[in-house]
Amino acid sequence: MNILRKFTHSISYTFTILLRRAVKSLAVILSITAFTILICLMEFTIQEQENLLSDMYEQFKINLVIMDKTASYAEDLNMNKKYASLFMDDKNILYRNLDNLKIRSKGEEQISVADEDGEFIASLSVIGLTYLPELSEFNVSVETGNDFESSILMSGRNVCIIPSGISSIGSYIYIKTEKVEEPVVYLVIGTYEQEESIFFCPYLNYSELLSVSSNNIYSLESDISNTKALNDIENYLLRYFIQPSIAGVTPIGKNDLDLMYAFSFVIPKGNLEEAIDPIKADIKKLQILEPFIFVFSAAIGFVISMLSIKNRKSEFAVMRSMGASGGYVFYISFVEQTVLCIIGTMLGTLISWVAFSQLSSTQINKIAIFIVCYLFGTAIEAIRISCIKVMKIMKANE
Repeated sequence: MNILRKFTHSISYTFTILLRRAVKSLAVILSITAFTILICLMEFTIQEQENLLSDMYEQFKINLVIMDKTASYAEDLNMNKKYASLFMDDKNILYRNLDNLKIRSKGEEQISVADEDGEFIASLSVIGLTYLPELSEFNVSVETGNDFESSILMSGRNVCIIPSGISSIGSYIYIKTEKVEEPVVYLVIGTYEQEESIFFCPYLNYSELLSVSSNNIYSLESDISNTKALNDIENYLLRYFIQPSIAGVTPIGKNDLDLMYAFSFVIPKGNLEEAIDPIKADIKKLQILEPFIFVFSAAIGFVISMLSIKNRKSEFAVMRSMGASGGYVFYISFVEQTVLCIIGTMLGTLISWVAFSQLSSTQINKIAIFIVCYLFGTAIEAIRISCIKVMKIMKANE
């Protein structure tokens, strides 16, 4: 009951003082309101710049192409199959940030196709790849079953695409190769009508079951789906490939796959850096300025409290002489500034919400930080005034 009475009295006393000093109280409230709006404005500006940056990243479509050591496009890279693991391992950065991965084998192997009775049907050359065969590259127009997606070619399953004259979609064929003596069953997921003699299958399946050479990658390229991760992707690739430079400096020795540096990667960025660098610079400036706003708010809280309390030393001295403790003086002065701070921040928050048509959780968190900083400065001065001796205050006012 005693605590409740003290609290009620302190609130009543606080509002009486604020109304008595209405002009000064209003000036403090407006100052806090202005700081709150400034914090919301800065955070809103940063969010807008980050959204603009994201839009710029999405507008630029960038390719990653693996070339030979001189950074020229080779008709046959003759790459070791170990390189495929860099792009097809779902635990590394390339797999997470690349899209439309195109790995193609050399297609030198020949297979014999038979039916379930073992009767010979045809002899086909083999190409392993991670994408559906394209008309411009293979001169075939593929038809796939509705139950099969193109992503199945990223797996190592026994599936294939063959000429329509050999079998139909959804049926099974049996093949023999130099590497596999016993017939292997393959599910037909697609066919084409052109007069070609190519057996298409997933690259991983080709590499493990059909290829007789470890250097079986013919070409390798991809789209970068997340251009925000461009620097991280480049740093990762530098562990395995050469990045062409004007200086012509290339690494020597072996890469992280224990293979000699024999290939380079090219990422044509175009105007991406010219577009995003100014935006990133603006965001960085705002982020550097932001902590100073909070430090300044603590200083403002200290100055406002000091000026407010300094002219009321005699008032506090009278309170002390009438039996009020130093703790109560601290409490009264702190509550007064807290009320001003809450009114100012609520007003600033309302104005910001109306002006920006939104109020994010980040903005709310930073307003809360501002309040803490302001009250921290207030607490310093309130502690100082509560510790001053009553006689010292009286003598100072004589």
